[in-house]
Amino acid sequence: MNDRLRRDHESCARSNQFLTDNLVDFNTGIVKTKRQALEAAVNDTESKDAVYSGGFGESSMEFEQKETSRSVLRADVASIADMAEGMEPDFDGISDLFRFKRNLSDVALLALARAFHTASADFEADFIAYGLSATFRADLNTHADEFEAATNAASAAKGDRVGAGAALAAAVKLEMQLKRTMDPIVRTKYAGNIAKLTAWASAFHVEKAPKKKDPPTPPPPTP
Repeated sequence: MNDRLRRDHESCARSNQFLTDNLVDFNTGIVKTKRQALEAAVNDTESKDAVYSGGFGESSMEFEQKETSRSVLRADVASIADMAEGMEPDFDGISDLFRFKRNLSDVALLALARAFHTASADFEADFIAYGLSATFRADLNTHADEFEAATNAASAAKGDRVGAGAALAAAVKLEMQLKRTMDPIVRTKYAGNIAKLTAWASAFHVEKAPKKKDPPTPPPPTP
């Protein structure tokens, strides 16, 4: 979770621990219900944070696989385009048919690979005769399928991570609400008990974000 959510959650966890340490005073009726709700919310937040944090590792692997697949497919397309350019004197217009632009989006690269696979059927023997692998079309198709699958997996992983982040934020919002509900209950219960009130205030408090350091003062100009 981000720093703001973490600070909020830590204050809720401290508040929950305070209530657990003083369980005998908050263990009946609606007060018990609210205390248990806070405890459950704190535990739920920690579970959701584990899912969210784990999603970063999964997402990273999916994007790494996507980039690897993209590089392989890009090399396939580039080799066909390069060979077509060399074949142009004998096959007029073939270089235009297999033209490759270097900076393509994922969608455009996949579409171009599919188009190259279709168009190369009529020139398969010629490409092979000029030096491409005998399996270049099958390889191109396989690598296009792998890239498409990797792209879909990376998109799904990103969506899962966004969803997990939203669920985590909602969980922290709920525990903060429950913590605020317990605040007047605790302060009323311990009215006049300075030690307890001080301990509760310390637990309840949300740490402030650290101040950003001022940039260092540049040295005076050399005379």
